[in-house]
Amino acid sequence: MKSRILLTGLTAAVLTACGGGSGDGTTTTPAGGSGSAPVTTKISGTAAVGAALAGATVQAKCATGSGTATTAADGTFTINIANAVRPCVLAVTSGGTTLHSVVEGGSGTSVVANITPLTELLTAALAGGSTTTFFTQFDASAQGLVTVDGLTKANNAVSLVLTGVVDLTGIDPLKAPLVAANGSNAGNALDKLLDQLMARLATAKTTLSELSSAVGSNAGSTAIGTILQPASATCAGLRTGNYFLLTAGGGGIFKFDADTTSFIPLTSFSADGQAGPSLPITPVGGDACHFVAGTAPLGIDIMVAKSGMGMFVSPSGSGILPAMIIPAQTLPVAELAGEWNGLGFERDDSSVPYAPSRVKFTLDATGKMTAGADCTGTSACTPWPAETLGAVTANPDGGFLLKDPSGEARAVAFKGTDGQITAVIAHDNGILIATKAFARAMPVVGATNSYWDVTAYADGTIVKETWSTTTTAADPVTGVYSRLRNDGRPDTWTQNSPLPGLRYRAASAGISQSLAMTLNNTGVGVVISLSPSVSFFDISVNRPQ
Repeated sequence: MKSRILLTGLTAAVLTACGGGSGDGTTTTPAGGSGSAPVTTKISGTAAVGAALAGATVQAKCATGSGTATTAADGTFTINIANAVRPCVLAVTSGGTTLHSVVEGGSGTSVVANITPLTELLTAALAGGSTTTFFTQFDASAQGLVTVDGLTKANNAVSLVLTGVVDLTGIDPLKAPLVAANGSNAGNALDKLLDQLMARLATAKTTLSELSSAVGSNAGSTAIGTILQPASATCAGLRTGNYFLLTAGGGGIFKFDADTTSFIPLTSFSADGQAGPSLPITPVGGDACHFVAGTAPLGIDIMVAKSGMGMFVSPSGSGILPAMIIPAQTLPVAELAGEWNGLGFERDDSSVPYAPSRVKFTLDATGKMTAGADCTGTSACTPWPAETLGAVTANPDGGFLLKDPSGEARAVAFKGTDGQITAVIAHDNGILIATKAFARAMPVVGATNSYWDVTAYADGTIVKETWSTTTTAADPVTGVYSRLRNDGRPDTWTQNSPLPGLRYRAASAGISQSLAMTLNNTGVGVVISLSPSVSFFDISVNRPQ
C-alpha cells in the first residue's frame, strides 16, 4: 500500500555572593628560555551571574601556559601567567556552577576576560559544541577558533538568539566593564543584563546548561526562543505560546497560557472550522507534566516532554488516535531538505483498520520530493513513481501543506535544541511521524529513562502505561544494546538498523518484532509493530527526571 502521506512539510537561580578571596593568581611557567626575564601576561575580569561569584576558583589555559586564581568578594580576579602564548580559555567553578570564557590571540600583556552566563553562551557559540569539552581539550583546533573574527561572529549569534530577552547591542560581554552585585552594591548595567537573563531562565524553567548546549548546537533563534517562553508551574516543557495539535482527521492550533493553565483554541482543522471553547487542564498530582482535561470517562490525558512536544490521549474505544502536540515554530521550507524516515499508523479508508506504515523520502531545498518509497519489514521498499511525488509549501496559518496526486495533508515541523527537525503529518486516514535519517549514538550503559507509553492497536484499543528502562549492555561495533524494564522484562535493539536513525528489535518471548525511531532530543519516541498478528503504533514521552 502506498502511503497517502508524503512529507513536505546552570539552573536558573541567582547565586549569592559569599566568602572572600584573593585576586592574586598563581602561574605555571612553561619550560624553555635562555635565562631572559619572563614576560608576564595578566588576565583580569569579574566572575558573576548577576550576583558576584565570590571565593570561586578560576582556571586559565592558554596555548602555552596556565594559571589559577580565587575571586574576591566582588567577583574580581587576576591571573598572572609567565611567558603565556594566547589564545586562552577560562573556567570558573562555584558550587555546582561552571562558566567559561576566552581570550583571543595576541601579544598584549594585559587582557580582560569576564566570566558570566553571557560569556558561557559566547564560548558555546565559538566552540560549536560543549564548553566543557572545549575547555578540557583546548587543542590546536580549538585554539584556532578563538580569533577576533570568530568572537565577533559568536557575539552576533548570541545577540540574535537572545533577542527580546537581553539587548546586547554595542556590548562585548567579554571585555565590557562589569561591577557585580555584592553586599550593598546593586551592580552596573552589564550586571543587570545578567539578572535579566537569569530571571528569564527561571521563568522558562530552562537551565543555563541547557541554553548553552542549544547555542553550541547552533539550534538557532527559533528553537531557542521556544525554550525561553514562560513555563507552567508544574511542567517545564509546557510553555506559554501557540501549539499545533495533529491527529488522523483533525486537530487545530491552540494557544497555551501558563498563568491560567488553559489551551485556548485558535483554529480548527475540522470540516466545520469551529475552534471550540477554552480547554482548562488539571495537573495530575505527583506526576509532573501529566495533565487531564475534561472528566472521566471522557477525559483526555495530556503528557508533555521537556521539549514541549507531547500527546493528547482520548479514552480507549473512542476511535481517536493519540494526537501529537507540537510547539508552533516558523521554519523555512529549505530547512526540510534531506533524507527522511517516517513511521505511521494509516489506512486506505474508513472501511479498514489502521495499520503500521514505514516510508523513506528525500526533499530538496524547494520542498519538492525527489524520491520516496513505502517499506515493508526491515528491507523491502517499493519506490514511488516519479509522477506521484509530492511537494511541500508553507501554510498561511502555520506549518506546511503537503500535496501529491492522492490529496493534501497538514505537516508541522519542530526544531529542537539539538538543531534537528522532527515532522508530524496528519491526513483523514492516518498520522505519520518523521525525522531526518542520520546515525544515532549508542546509549550509555547504566543510563535510565522513565516514560509514559501509549499504544494504539488496530482494533481501536488504546493502552496507557508508565515504564522505566535501564541500559544494561551496549556494543558500539555491532550496534546492539540491551535494556531492562522496571517490571523485569528485557529487550534487545540494533541501533541504526535497517537505516540510519531507526532501530530494530527481533521478536522474542512476549515481545513483538518492532521498529522504533527516537525523535531527536524532543523526549518523544515512536514504535511500530512488524508482527502481523499484533498490529500497533506506540508513542512514548519522557517523564521529567
